[in-house]
Amino acid sequence: MRYLFYWLFMLSTLTAHGQRTGVAFQGGKWTEVLAAAKKAHKPVFFYAWSPSCSPCVGMSRDVFPDTAVARYYNAHFVSYKANIDEGEGKALSTRYGIRSLPAYLYFTAEGKPLHRSGGGKPAAEFIQDGQDALNPSKAYFALKDRYASGDRTAALLYAFSKAPGIAQEEALHTQVTGEYLKTQSAQEMSSQKNLEYIFNQFLPYESLATQYFLQHQAEFVPKFGQEAVTRKSRELISNAANALGHKNDKVGLGNLQQSIARLLPAQAKQWQELAQVQYFMMQRNWPAYVDATLAYGQQFAAQDSFTLNYATAILTAFVDDKALLAKGDQIIQQAIAADRSHFYLLTRAKLLHKLGNDADASTAAMESIAAATKAGANHDEATEFLAEIKK
Repeated sequence: MRYLFYWLFMLSTLTAHGQRTGVAFQGGKWTEVLAAAKKAHKPVFFYAWSPSCSPCVGMSRDVFPDTAVARYYNAHFVSYKANIDEGEGKALSTRYGIRSLPAYLYFTAEGKPLHRSGGGKPAAEFIQDGQDALNPSKAYFALKDRYASGDRTAALLYAFSKAPGIAQEEALHTQVTGEYLKTQSAQEMSSQKNLEYIFNQFLPYESLATQYFLQHQAEFVPKFGQEAVTRKSRELISNAANALGHKNDKVGLGNLQQSIARLLPAQAKQWQELAQVQYFMMQRNWPAYVDATLAYGQQFAAQDSFTLNYATAILTAFVDDKALLAKGDQIIQQAIAADRSHFYLLTRAKLLHKLGNDADASTAAMESIAAATKAGANHDEATEFLAEIKK
């Protein structure tokens, strides 16, 4: 009986170990993987990763070992992974246009692309990616083939523009999204389906989706909330101004500000000044950036303390001029007056430390810890910073 219990224990241990093995990634070269897929009569799942990719760490730790994930992928695919920073992984990244990580690509056994997706995600969504790869009505490259053959039905345009793989092709994404929205009547545009569709798009400022969102913000507030709508508006305008600042395109900035006045007349002054702030930041014109941000904070700190905190962090990281950093302290104090957040207090502590004022930096760090404690938030970063400056 003792031996029976021993073997039962060993069997359960081996079974549990087997359940933790996760997705069975095959070694070898890409050609060998395709040969193995042909022999097994299975499609291929290709996982592209890099040691510098933090979401890749989460996928390897939490998702690939998952029992349900392993069961599905091992049953339906020959799986392969490659580090895109070296060797064949680098060549495959170039060949298949991998622009962000983690990337998940699916192929037939002959190497024909079926589907693509990416990003850190939970196990259920990752299994859904694999299921979509085998479903012609959802697989990215099947949808792309239909689009290339001339299919412009609303259903196809909607599905294709929502397929995760299209995010890797911004120009195509913008075009297809615009074509879909043009199939919708004014009444259909304000449907819950389309409001969610538009809100979840992150496309250039000039895109039809972005223009509709900015011009009809009030329609999105009941579903997504004022804070989320404002945050998205800020990101869209900031991204547009950043691109113009990077190119030193003053004419483009003027056009952007005119567009803001047309689309957002009630909020035009705030968003026009934000565009100016972001434009100077991307130019690294630090004196102009500081003065524009101070002026922005004097008027709009209550509405947008985030931008003031972000500006202070940028100055702390990239500027050494003491006079400009002193103005940075004025900027972060505007943010703290509007919102005594532990994040903002810690930002000020870091700025004061760079200015050489460790006494006030310590005070600000302790205030950050107290504010985080009161809010039930984590204060490890502030605690570590305080210990560092007290050495």
